[in-house]
Amino acid sequence: MLIVMVMWGVLAVLMLSSYGPDASSWDSAAEPRCKGPLLAPFQRDSSVCHSELRQWPALLGFLALAVIPTIAAAVTVYTKLLSRLATTLGNSG
Repeated sequence: MLIVMVMWGVLAVLMLSSYGPDASSWDSAAEPRCKGPLLAPFQRDSSVCHSELRQWPALLGFLALAVIPTIAAAVTVYTKLLSRLATTLGNSG
């Protein structure tokens, strides 16, 4: 479960956080030049905003890798819940 939560957290950071060099190094209030792919999906593709992990094919691949352990974790939790319910119903009935 912890690995699944970390994978979803990394995916959220990659899709939502802004990145790229600041406009100036001495201005602490400067905005990053590139927004996250989910916030600005159609921003211009420049050499400054080019990040391999921020491209949609890589993000969708990471999403697919996150879905597989999520399903496995959900099935594991569901089977444990069913076995506890069967044990509880078997003892009371």
